[in-house]
Amino acid sequence: MAIKYFSYGSNMSASYLKKFRNVKATWSTVAKLDGYKFVMNMPGPNFVEPGFGNIMQRDNSWVEGMLHEISDDDFKRIVASEGEDYLVQDVSIEVESGSHISKTLIYKSDIEELKTSKRYLRLIVNAAKENNLSLDYINELSQKSSVYYPLLSELYSIVVYFWVKSRARKAS
Repeated sequence: MAIKYFSYGSNMSASYLKKFRNVKATWSTVAKLDGYKFVMNMPGPNFVEPGFGNIMQRDNSWVEGMLHEISDDDFKRIVASEGEDYLVQDVSIEVESGSHISKTLIYKSDIEELKTSKRYLRLIVNAAKENNLSLDYINELSQKSSVYYPLLSELYSIVVYFWVKSRARKAS
């Protein structure tokens, strides 16, 4: 069974989904979610990775991202690799051809904004560029506050890589 999945962070990138999550999209298209704002408010594990991407309801705001069609098993793999702190929500997504009901992941938080790692911010900005999201939106993402600790950040990025890969394998 095929699932429509709206992604707004690093999962916007089909190559990232395939390489790190072992998920292959049948098709993908640029999408927009009205009434939400992209924020960094999911607390990370430590000061090197202090925050991760999420969306919060906000009037007069929107989130650009990708609508992917993926298998039910692949969606379960994404949910498992993202962690149990995210809730699966049905949302109405706008694409060039009209609107779709899609699943997305939302982390419930009262925190407005955290810093993120330069590594994670680069992943998101590159995914937005890869998918030709609007220049204004890419610039907005690029302005997110980030942290970088020479050497420590590089070492920790290796740990994150293997952690994500292991969660995706366990969900297979």
